[in-house]
Amino acid sequence: MNPHRRLRLAAWLLAAAVGATGCGGNSSETQLIGNGVSGSGQGVEVTLSEPSGDNTTEVVIDAGPGSGFSLPVANLAYVTVTVCEPGSRTHCATIDHVLLDTGSIGLRVLKSTVAGLSLPAVAAGTGVAHECYPFMVGAVWGPLASADVTIGGRLAPSLPMQLIDDDAVPSPVPPADCRTAAGGDLMQSVASLQARGVLGIGLLRHDCGLNCQLGRYDSGVTMYYSCQAGSCQATALAPDSQVQHPVPAFSEDNNGTVVVLPVLPVLGAAKVRGRLVFGIGTKANNQLPVGSQVLPLETDPNRATYLYLTTTLGGVTFPNAYVDSGSNGLFFDDPAAMSLCAAPVAGEGQWFCPSIQQSRVATLIGADGNTAVANFDVISANALFATSNSAFATLAGSAGSANPGAFVWGLPFFYGRRVFTSIWGQALAVNGPWYAF
Repeated sequence: MNPHRRLRLAAWLLAAAVGATGCGGNSSETQLIGNGVSGSGQGVEVTLSEPSGDNTTEVVIDAGPGSGFSLPVANLAYVTVTVCEPGSRTHCATIDHVLLDTGSIGLRVLKSTVAGLSLPAVAAGTGVAHECYPFMVGAVWGPLASADVTIGGRLAPSLPMQLIDDDAVPSPVPPADCRTAAGGDLMQSVASLQARGVLGIGLLRHDCGLNCQLGRYDSGVTMYYSCQAGSCQATALAPDSQVQHPVPAFSEDNNGTVVVLPVLPVLGAAKVRGRLVFGIGTKANNQLPVGSQVLPLETDPNRATYLYLTTTLGGVTFPNAYVDSGSNGLFFDDPAAMSLCAAPVAGEGQWFCPSIQQSRVATLIGADGNTAVANFDVISANALFATSNSAFATLAGSAGSANPGAFVWGLPFFYGRRVFTSIWGQALAVNGPWYAF
């Protein structure tokens, strides 16, 4: 599992408004006037309405759910999901602004969003399964439940998912080692999560797999617990009970996903609409285009580069590279020593603030040696956040000392591309997962 990473955007980044230029591509552009990230000014809405079909759904990048945020939102891609009691099509909750994350596995929603439903709990031993799921920034805690999950026109029946405990005082109380894994930052609200949930559509079917099946937590974070009467104990959990990727549970179009986002103006857009497509090579709308580069990932779990690509940039090699829609920027240590914005708090990650627009050319290398070239530009984060926009293709920052060798191809990589994420074990990825674009 490759956790998603987000630098938190604070008010110090917001300054005077700057105008945006036009965009290319086959998308439509509409002028917007009203609130954006900075709460004023004007921007554009860029919409890509294709591909269409019952194996697709809309992706929206905007200013977020609009309630409870203590920080501005930028470059967070959202989808809408419908959660129903198993076997029912009437006892349901439709949840918007669920973060679309190719760097994690499974559906997780705030417990309050499904408070009106009776969802069966997932058992663990003699108690109820609870999970501590860590991201690069923070972690989420809460029980597992089964639900019928619909996304676009596709149904994942009786899917094990996580309910993020957003009660003022979670019960049972998150174990101490979960708070340690979270760095003291449990995300249990719209304000802290910056979403109403997370839809993880990464490379694997289960969010933990063999280690959790064996209860083998000695070398990492304890993820699964059996909880009863307010007390929780670490537990093993069978794969079929673990939080699962919804796409393999579909009856068709179940071997991967395609994220399709439009080209953006150089200073971004106030709102972006794109598409999430289910399946790879299963319909006319999810075929690999001629000339696409397929990049297999390392499949040996004994290697430090397990499930990573390699990226080279400016003569520097980054062995731990991955493609992640849940990261809101490109994150890497720049070999050209690009200028950093001033950090608001010691120890926080830093955005890049070059004095002029920077152009870079990187090479992505698959585990089989296959390569692909990616061109990208970087503009000062201060200039971007001074606009009224929420979506930026030119936003980047330092990966930081905690992530040596990392190159995170976050959401800016997706703009103007079709990005394919296969699922290991499904058709076309039986021997290992891959990315393509």
